[in-house]
Amino acid sequence: MIAVRKSTTTMIVFTGLVALVLIVGTSSFVLADKGTSRKGGGSGTFSLTGSMNTARALHTSTLLNTGEVLVAGGIANTSAGVSLSGAELFNPAKGRWRLTGSMSAARVFDTATLLPNGEVLVAGGAPALNGNCVASAELFDPATGQFSPTGSMTTPRCSHSAVLLANGQVLVAGGDDLSNSLASAELFNPATGTWQATGSLNVARDGQLSALLQNGKVLVAGGRDRVNGNFTDLASAEIFDPSRGKWTLTASLSTPDGTPFGSLLANGDVLVARFAFFTPATDTWTNTGPFPAAREGTTATLLGTGNVLLTGFRQVCRGCGFKPSNAAVLYESATNTYAFTGGMNSARVFDSAVCLPNGQVLVSGGTNTISGGATLASTELYTP
Repeated sequence: MIAVRKSTTTMIVFTGLVALVLIVGTSSFVLADKGTSRKGGGSGTFSLTGSMNTARALHTSTLLNTGEVLVAGGIANTSAGVSLSGAELFNPAKGRWRLTGSMSAARVFDTATLLPNGEVLVAGGAPALNGNCVASAELFDPATGQFSPTGSMTTPRCSHSAVLLANGQVLVAGGDDLSNSLASAELFNPATGTWQATGSLNVARDGQLSALLQNGKVLVAGGRDRVNGNFTDLASAEIFDPSRGKWTLTASLSTPDGTPFGSLLANGDVLVARFAFFTPATDTWTNTGPFPAAREGTTATLLGTGNVLLTGFRQVCRGCGFKPSNAAVLYESATNTYAFTGGMNSARVFDSAVCLPNGQVLVSGGTNTISGGATLASTELYTP
């Protein structure tokens, strides 16, 4: 089974039901294939598009200023667990993928951040699921289609969070070194290609959700505190103030969440899917409506409608081994409720998702089996 060391690129997606809320117990409920998938791509449905050249899961996915989508790294096989260095680009106008330059290092559990100049900063990660984390970083230039090395982080880290600040710098925080979670944080300066340590988190954590707030501060929430390989799910949350370089604890989630995924909402609140949303103006959490009984998901994508598309679920049932599902869920902030939307053409977990300029969501890769090892090259488009 794949270790729950989580890629952070899709924990929160900036770059993003009312009909019925299902309330069921989780002890024997199966998150079954909900809705229908159609190749025609009608409203509220998924349609198949071109497949990637390389099957992959736990990869990063970044919408470029050109309108294309860059995917990079991840793993080709969940049993072998060896990372990929290859990358490719999706052209929405053609519905096709093409190979582009490879990273200098194979990576999984890294982050990819779009910079103001259009380049993409890739940082950290590991060469394998259980490999030692690295400090190296590199830049992808869409103009040349190539990656080039840049300054290394001060600390090797995996499963960290990375957020582009209003001043153009990138804040990287937390993560782990394979055995222990990290509290340290650092800043990348694109002008100099260098990293500098900043204030540390109050609580060491990896796999946390992070979001840039409208006031320029950064929220991190949940994740896990890992000590010598053993972990504790966290409910705590804290806020980074770039003007002071310091973190301050804020209100905690009512329920610990070791694998949070969510999205910045259109009104500036932050959704932690399944549980609650955070309101920066009051520093408070408000519980969301009942969730349709999924154990955990992979992606949360803010749509142009203001709703959030959630994918990458595993079934919850006795004896099913947390089998990946094709189900997709919509969160509607106006009513604070969840409901199933059309199902994907393939069951998948550890996939990646990004909202395209035309409002559709590109979902790529992942795996449809936890124990079998195979990953997916197929990709789909969700039409709101």
